[in-house]
Amino acid sequence: MRTIAKRRMLKNGTAIMKKVEMEGNIIEYQDFGKGKPMVFIHGAFSSGNTWRKIIPELSKKYHCILPEWPFGGHKTPILKEMDFTPDGIANLIANFIIKIGLEECIIVANDTGGAYAQVFASKYKEMVSHLILSNCEGFDIFPPKKFKSLSTMVKVPGYLWLMAKLFTYKPSLKWDMAFGLLSHSLQQEEIYELYVKHFAESKLIRNDFKKMAIQWSPTYTKKAAIDLKEFNKPVLIAWGIDDLELFPIELGKKLTTIFSEVTFVEIKNSKTYVQEDNPNALIESINQFLN
Repeated sequence: MRTIAKRRMLKNGTAIMKKVEMEGNIIEYQDFGKGKPMVFIHGAFSSGNTWRKIIPELSKKYHCILPEWPFGGHKTPILKEMDFTPDGIANLIANFIIKIGLEECIIVANDTGGAYAQVFASKYKEMVSHLILSNCEGFDIFPPKKFKSLSTMVKVPGYLWLMAKLFTYKPSLKWDMAFGLLSHSLQQEEIYELYVKHFAESKLIRNDFKKMAIQWSPTYTKKAAIDLKEFNKPVLIAWGIDDLELFPIELGKKLTTIFSEVTFVEIKNSKTYVQEDNPNALIESINQFLN
C-alpha cells in the first residue's frame, strides 16, 4: 500500500488528506478523531463533504474515515480497470478498509451509498460491528423511480456532457430532476462546489459515473435483503420523514424487517440528505445508538 498525505485547512479544523493506491487506482480520504473506526459511504454525485456537519461532533468519540468513493462527486478519476457492479463496489469498500489497517468498523451510509452498504454488509459481515443507514435504496428500489432512467440515458452519446452543462447553470441544481428532492437546506452554490463540480468539469469523472450507473439494479438489493437475514449485528435506520418521492418512510420501515437487532428513528425536517438537513438529530441518534 502507498499512502500519500497532505494537510488542508477545513472550516472545522485541520484535516489530513490521504490517498490509498489499490490496483493502480487512487481513493482519497480524510480522517478525524480517535476511537472506534467509523467508515462513511456517501451516495451518487456526493463526496466526503456531505458529512461535514456531523463529523466535528462524532470525531470527539470516534475515528471518522471519509473516503471519496468514485460515484461521480470524486476528484481523482479511476484510471485502471475496476468492477463498478454493486458487488465490485462492495469489494472496493472491503479492500479499502483492509488497506487502511482495519479489521472491523462501524459503517455509516446514505443515499446510493446505503445500497452499497447493504451489499457490502451481506458479503463481509465480519468486517461490520454496527450498520447505520439513512434514506437509501432497498429491496426493489435501486435506483429510485424518479432517477430510474439514468441507467439507460447515460449510455446515450452526449447525455453526460449535457448533464454537465446543465449543472453549470446553477439554478437548475435545485430542480426536482437534479438535487431539489434530496435536501431542504442545500443551496445551489453548495451543491455545485461540494457535490457536482468535478462531474461538471471532468469527462473522466463523468465516465466513472456512467460505469457505476449502468450497473444499478434491484437484483443486488433484493439479494442483499435475503443474505442480511443472517446479519446479527446492531443496525440503526435513521430516516428523513420529508423524503416523499425518492425514499419514502415506508421503505425505511420495510428495511427494518431484514434485521434481528434494529433501531428505527424518524428524522424530522429532512429529505434524503439527513446529514445536511438535520445534522444535530442524526448525531444524537447515532450517539444514543452506539452508547
